[in-house]
Amino acid sequence: MINEIYELNYGPHHPSTHGVLRLILTLSGEDVIGCEPVIGYLHRGVEKIIEKKKFISIIPYVDRLDYLSSLIMEHSYAIALEKLNHTEVPLRARFIRTILDELTRISSHLMSIGSMTYDLGCLSLFLYGIEEREKIMDIFDEITGARMHQAYYVPGGVLRDLEQNAIELIEKFIDGLDGYYEAVQKLALENRIFQKRTKGIGIISEELALASGISGVNLRASGIDYDIRNRQPYGVYDLLNFQALTLLAGDSYSRIYLRFLEIQQSSELIRRGLDGLPSGRYSAEEFNPIIRVPPKSTVYAPVEGPRGEFGIHMMTDGDGLRPHRMHFKATSFGIVQLIPRLVIGAKLADCTAILGSLDFLLGDCDR
Repeated sequence: MINEIYELNYGPHHPSTHGVLRLILTLSGEDVIGCEPVIGYLHRGVEKIIEKKKFISIIPYVDRLDYLSSLIMEHSYAIALEKLNHTEVPLRARFIRTILDELTRISSHLMSIGSMTYDLGCLSLFLYGIEEREKIMDIFDEITGARMHQAYYVPGGVLRDLEQNAIELIEKFIDGLDGYYEAVQKLALENRIFQKRTKGIGIISEELALASGISGVNLRASGIDYDIRNRQPYGVYDLLNFQALTLLAGDSYSRIYLRFLEIQQSSELIRRGLDGLPSGRYSAEEFNPIIRVPPKSTVYAPVEGPRGEFGIHMMTDGDGLRPHRMHFKATSFGIVQLIPRLVIGAKLADCTAILGSLDFLLGDCDR
């Protein structure tokens, strides 16, 4: 029967769930009338594990939360320890961190745009995005010695300086993005089929965005100007005249379009960062793996990741050598909770567009 009510397991092993997310969808024909997100398939208990670790040993764990933006996760952790110890980070180190943060943001947005358009039937943009992302991985390898999970940010700065050959690689990458921009506009943003699949689909109103506690692109695409980079500046964003980008429609098209605009903005921020890169130390002092902070202290350190506000809330133990408690403000957890509000009332085929436009990541959600 056309209007028969039935349940459909959407995931956890489905490409468009972008990780091990299971949605139990209740359908009436092609209409979604119920949705229950099921998370936890990737749960590793990271927050409890690292309570037994000394501070230096925690960096690789933080890397593996949002594994598409490892360096930004590291930045939050470094800031938390620097706040506790009142560490003054050298200006050159702050510039290097900001430049690499924005490269990380571009890398993540390339994957987001590519995977969403692939979900909707356009393989080409996924391949073009992966090609550009590989260049960023090569840059990270040159600077940090690792393509992913770099463990490069440390309290007081970074482990290695930004050398001239790496600067040249970054400039070459930024200068070569014009072809990718044209491809996104032609194959997606100006494509009538893509517009039909995304415009007016999965609308997050301003009221819903505020009530749900989401952040990042998903919030700013609904017209709300909130970005940690200018609300609580860190790195050198205040020196680079950073201004957050916003759109108003709040639909799936706006979210993907805003990520495209942010790739362009990040490229410009990187150019400014390289132009203003000062000489000097890349770390406050020679790195010491024995990190000690004030005992029984509490700190919260937020940063703006590609998926929104990521923060580390930490309480130290009695000897100041390890955390007593650690909690991550995970951006994707809030996004996943919003899914039922967006897919109920939509068609089954619309779920793919909505999920891709939200850009959640289960490594960050499940922890």
